[in-house]
Amino acid sequence: MTSVTALLVAAFLGAVPLPAAQAEAVWLHDDIYVSAGKANAYIDVRCPKGQQRWTLTVRLTAVKPGQPTATGSLTTSAVICDGETRWRQHPITVRPDSAPFFASRDECNVGVAELRDPNGTLVEASTRRMYFYAWN
Repeated sequence: MTSVTALLVAAFLGAVPLPAAQAEAVWLHDDIYVSAGKANAYIDVRCPKGQQRWTLTVRLTAVKPGQPTATGSLTTSAVICDGETRWRQHPITVRPDSAPFFASRDECNVGVAELRDPNGTLVEASTRRMYFYAWN
């Protein structure tokens, strides 16, 4: 015989919303490829199919002892929306603000990707430790 406690636990678990990972809208890949001082990033996006004017902003910081810190950012409105259940990868080239990007696996390397809807509302941000690889 099923206990009342077991039934209550089952009912509670059925009412729990999906984990946050299921609702993600932006995913910043942690591998960055550097060529000629520019950083090439890859960001996966999910947004309502056919919608336009979504914006994606990427900010990167590369750190290496003995070198000036490299920073840069880019905002694009060329986001392609394939639907909330389909990821679309967006390759982004980020030019440095001053010091060129370089290969580094320093623990202080960081990347941020922000996805905004057509009204400018922040839908989601992804912040990660980044790995910068040389690519010739």
